[in-house]
Amino acid sequence: MAVELGRAPFTSTHRRLSLRSRLYGLGTVYAKTMRDSRRSVLIAAALMGGLMLVVGAAIPTVYPTQAARDEMAKLATDLGAVAQGIAGKPVNVATMGGYVQWKYGPVFLFVAGLWSILALSSTLAGEARNGSLEFVVTSPMRRRRIALEKVAAHLSVMTIALAIMAFAAWLAGAAFGTLPGDAVPVQAALGYALWVGLLALAFGGLAFTLAPFLGRSAAAGIAGFILFAGWILNGYAALVPAFAVPADLTPWAWTANHLPLAGQYDWVSLVPVAILAVVLLVAGIEGFARRDLGAASSIRTPGLPAATHGLSGPVARAFGERLPTALAWGLGIGVFGLVMAAASRSLADEFAKSPDLQTTFRSVFPGFDISTAGGFLQLLVQLEFIVAGFAAATLVAGWASDETSGRLEMLLATPLARRSWAVSGGIGADLAVAAMTVVLAVAVGIGALMAGSDAVTPMAGSITLGLYAAALVGVGVAVGGFFRTSIAAEVVTLVVTATYLIDLMAPALRLPDWVHQLALTAHFGQPMVGQWDVGGIVACLVLAAGGLAVGGWGMRRRDVAR
Repeated sequence: MAVELGRAPFTSTHRRLSLRSRLYGLGTVYAKTMRDSRRSVLIAAALMGGLMLVVGAAIPTVYPTQAARDEMAKLATDLGAVAQGIAGKPVNVATMGGYVQWKYGPVFLFVAGLWSILALSSTLAGEARNGSLEFVVTSPMRRRRIALEKVAAHLSVMTIALAIMAFAAWLAGAAFGTLPGDAVPVQAALGYALWVGLLALAFGGLAFTLAPFLGRSAAAGIAGFILFAGWILNGYAALVPAFAVPADLTPWAWTANHLPLAGQYDWVSLVPVAILAVVLLVAGIEGFARRDLGAASSIRTPGLPAATHGLSGPVARAFGERLPTALAWGLGIGVFGLVMAAASRSLADEFAKSPDLQTTFRSVFPGFDISTAGGFLQLLVQLEFIVAGFAAATLVAGWASDETSGRLEMLLATPLARRSWAVSGGIGADLAVAAMTVVLAVAVGIGALMAGSDAVTPMAGSITLGLYAAALVGVGVAVGGFFRTSIAAEVVTLVVTATYLIDLMAPALRLPDWVHQLALTAHFGQPMVGQWDVGGIVACLVLAAGGLAVGGWGMRRRDVAR
């Protein structure tokens, strides 16, 4: 009997992907990114859309008559250039759209901008560092296509969130408008959403471009600092001549006259922002395509002491790994505080020119002494709190990366217990927060001395930023230990954003006091001028210590994530 030997016939196993798998699911890089972004887009859309509806509903309640609107508009105009640097340019403030544009216009951009920065800085650089992209690039798919689909997915989810925000703006005017001019035209809602989206993509594109070269954390830190610094520089460029040149280099200055919710349009100013965003995104794609995976070049900094290398136990290891990130955040917040404290003298001189302006300002912000560095910094402390909160979120993300990257399984092969890992990592993050606080306090003190003001009081007040960040670290460790570490940083980010919005909106919109009390930052008093609230300090310490305890206890009761 003869037997014929040969190769078995080739049978193709290629399966045609459905349209749904190509757009959402596991069929393509684009679809996978859309699927992975589902939680973030829901949070961003609910946050921006919900905030727009809440503000729109509150304005007719707080200012129900035309006389009340006119008085509020007059107050906004009489505040002068100093206060307008914080609140924004008042245009048609007596209308619902004009008030939102004046008082809350930048807030929506901060939310969208930080979301874009964090997403684009980690979408490729973070995955490359964790090793999850190595399998993808071994496929026939080219690197440029991978990066392009990642960017396309981010553009898609941002478009969805901004469309919901624009619809909420139109709906707020239609549902809650009670006076002539309260209606928000579709053109105005779309114009505002386009402004928010383009500027957010410009700053996010900067982080995306820097990430292949500097790594995720450094790229996000630089882009975030430029986002907030550009707002301050543009707001006070007219009062502080040294701010004029750097302010003109930011998209904030380019689009200063585009106030669509107030009925003022400058569509041409959006063109250079769109070009900048495209150029930066293309540069990021090319940077990813031309460099080795994970081959980031760290920014050269002075060498750290040997004690910070993390070789003497789990706490030292956690502290050593978190310290560079903490120092970067401390320098970023500190430079902001230094510049603003140093500029306080020029701003105080501007106030001195108009006694009526001082009287008006004190009626709006009672208890603030704008003639000192601490008094002026207290006005900006909400912004510093949100930046310190995002710094805490990045430290929590670093702590959580042990488990999400799979390294925790190797660490637990040693005599290290799971509870000890969680608590030690939290303590290391808290020590990093302390280092960050020292850096920013020193910077604020230097700025105050440059302005000829008291330095000790605002330096001591800076401690509240560290206490707030430590409390958030406790929240993140508790969530990561009790539930799973993959959502710890997201929960902290959500808490930071919600706290900022409550603390900012509740007094301005005259919401019930219990609403304002929900914000942890509402319980610190005015620490930058020496007025402390012990309740807030105790609450931060309880959250910081209790969060570590809950996280350690929860880590004992669950399996390590795979």
